[in-house]
Amino acid sequence: MTTHLKSRNGSWKLNNKSKNNLIFDDPEAVIYKDKNDKVFLVKNGTTRQVQKALVPTIQAELKKGHYACGYFSFEYNNKVARKKDYKAIFNIYKKASIDNPQKTNNINTKTKFKKSSDIHFKNGIKKVKKYIEEGDIYQINLTREFVFDSPNNPYSLFQDYYKLQPVEYAGFFKFHDHILISGSMELFVQKIGNKITTAPIKGTAKPGTEQDRNLNKNKKETAENLMIVDLMRNDLSRICLPGSVKTQNLFKKKKYSTVTQLESKISGVLKNNVSNEDIFDNLMPPGSVTGTPKSRAIQIIKEIEDHERGPYCGAIGIFEPSGDFCFSVGIRVAIIEKNKSRFYTGAGIVWDSKPNNENSETILKFQAFKGAANL
Repeated sequence: MTTHLKSRNGSWKLNNKSKNNLIFDDPEAVIYKDKNDKVFLVKNGTTRQVQKALVPTIQAELKKGHYACGYFSFEYNNKVARKKDYKAIFNIYKKASIDNPQKTNNINTKTKFKKSSDIHFKNGIKKVKKYIEEGDIYQINLTREFVFDSPNNPYSLFQDYYKLQPVEYAGFFKFHDHILISGSMELFVQKIGNKITTAPIKGTAKPGTEQDRNLNKNKKETAENLMIVDLMRNDLSRICLPGSVKTQNLFKKKKYSTVTQLESKISGVLKNNVSNEDIFDNLMPPGSVTGTPKSRAIQIIKEIEDHERGPYCGAIGIFEPSGDFCFSVGIRVAIIEKNKSRFYTGAGIVWDSKPNNENSETILKFQAFKGAANL
């Protein structure tokens, strides 16, 4: 098995129908954009560079009736080369299966993990607040990484992770040199026909607490959510018909096993002749994991964070043969490599953020994966 998309409520779509499980085996090809913005097609054991951009190259495969499953990295639209291999990578498949997968019995042995320094993260928050004080930005999503020994059975880990915290947009993606495990509950962008929808998440609480009970009335959390709603409305307005961008379900509480989140939904009708390439060129990276204003937030993130994000905070999902697609925001993800693996969490920082509270939020978001991975 190379790709498994899993949802607690059928949020993944296939032919505009809700699916709890989508399974893809035996990729026909692989298409990727490397760290230097060159696009390659791997097929029948050979790798060749193609002259088209990434999304048009994928579109050519979709027209053959194929599916594309993979991710755009956070740095996808960054013109500076990444240190690591991919700005985007997709497996190409001939068909999808909706069969329920068999549970694997392998148990991942207990291993050690190393988190980035709490002090380093809190100092980053102080730097962000200084930029806010100076008027550079209003909000930034600051992130950190947890490094751990690679599991002996990544697919079993994915299943255990989902069992501990069922979400809307879980995914297991196996590529030739790494595996991506996603526990995302956040819709980045879905296109069905000429309608496009996004549902950013901002606002976090521990279930059962006073903060949880009053989350959608909390001024800090709702203000943070509203900033991202405005950002996403602005992003969508560039590719949607005037007057068609609407906000629904503002500050909706969504409950999970280890965390409660606030979600808002925005939708619009695409302008004529807007291509899938136009959509990702205009929307990447996702607004909820950058900040406002977006361009300045990206610059400050690069300055403060000492890790590249890659698929974390990127877009993870599926293109269908019709050209419709569904992508989650790459949150609560693990990148599994040969020896060392990484899990990432983050927190939205605004003027009245308290470093200790934001640091605790990143630890809270790690709990489900930590339990599944036996860390």
